[in-house]
Amino acid sequence: MGVKQAIPLWWGALGIGTMALTLRLWHLGDPHALVFDEVYYVPFALNYLQGTPSFDAHPPLAKYLIALGLRLGQWPAIWLDWPQLEVEGLLVSPLAYRWLNALVGASIPVLLAALAFALSEGYSPQRRRAFALLAGLLMTMEGLTLVESRLALINIYGLALGLLGQWAWVRAGRSQHPPRWRWLAAIALGAATSVKWNWAGFWLGLLLWDLISSIQSSKFKIQNSRRLFYLGLVPLTTYIVLWLPHLAMTSESLGEVHRQLWSTHQSIGETAGHAYCSPWYSWPLMARPVAYFFERSGQGREAIATTIHAMGNPVLWWLSTAAVLALALGRLARRVPVGAQQATSLPTSAVVPFILLNYLANWLPWALVSRCTFLYHAMGIVAFSALGLAWLMAQWWQNPRDRPLALLLLGAIALSIWFWLPLYLALSLSPASLQQ
Repeated sequence: MGVKQAIPLWWGALGIGTMALTLRLWHLGDPHALVFDEVYYVPFALNYLQGTPSFDAHPPLAKYLIALGLRLGQWPAIWLDWPQLEVEGLLVSPLAYRWLNALVGASIPVLLAALAFALSEGYSPQRRRAFALLAGLLMTMEGLTLVESRLALINIYGLALGLLGQWAWVRAGRSQHPPRWRWLAAIALGAATSVKWNWAGFWLGLLLWDLISSIQSSKFKIQNSRRLFYLGLVPLTTYIVLWLPHLAMTSESLGEVHRQLWSTHQSIGETAGHAYCSPWYSWPLMARPVAYFFERSGQGREAIATTIHAMGNPVLWWLSTAAVLALALGRLARRVPVGAQQATSLPTSAVVPFILLNYLANWLPWALVSRCTFLYHAMGIVAFSALGLAWLMAQWWQNPRDRPLALLLLGAIALSIWFWLPLYLALSLSPASLQQ
């Protein structure tokens, strides 16, 4: 790609990243309280800083990162006199424990754009740039990831690491030094699993893609050896290594702590359903968002309500689900097996099966989970459904006759996030506006 072709893409990616970061940093210190599962994760992070970690039902990486944000953020919090609150007997600033989540969350639209650009090699430069920039723009206007990025919660780290791993793996297929990219992919996928086990869906999607694709290859045995190392040994080693700081502080064994984790997750499945539970099959329709925060002050006309809802951008969410369904039906009509092409070369016909396979890998395993699940567990499928919609819109964008349709959808998605923005950013509303 020449310099003249690359500049628009990089400027577009910079604009997307800037927009995403601005949305995440705007009034990041509000609400001035521990919101939703911050009541668990911020104390967990503080415990790591004090060398006395407490038990959590998930692996430790995200709590390490929240602790790192606290450590780096407390000095400017004191120097700039940011408002603080008491947590576990210590004064901490909400900005200090949220800023790193916001930064990582802002990288997600850029990572999705990079994955889209890498996937679409073989198409015209104009089609690739349109696909990449639309994918990043759609993800910037996605509400659930925006909410999760603005609080000290852990899912955003799994999503970012999963996308990083997938992009690096796809990038390896066309690099002059593929082992470097595969190392990055393997480490990122292992790290994603060290946030929460369910983020192994990104690893599973790549593994299935590579397995199905290699069946068509004459280098099946060579690919099996590579797969065993890069998609087996390296992610597992990464996962184990990331446990070592926790084990060193607690003097537990890796086996012992995993027995506790497994037992805890089994007991969760036996408890009564939560008010905001939503079954896995309802996620494509976003039937049950989760209320993270609600506060009301004043009376009568002076009443003000502040709330945070973990919900997607409704228009984007439903259009993305429709796009995945359309791509799947189109694929079935053509009767081309998913992954029938070699994944390392990723010819032009590989984009749609890659999206569909990874969507299913991050969605269908939840059918085996009996515990109460929530909409935020759908964050893995959100990325791939947005990718599917961006793929269709990029196709329409290339056709002057269909371009108005792409613009119409973009406008509807933008209006939707603008309307729902107060529920994502905890902006004050009158009770009447909130009801609307």
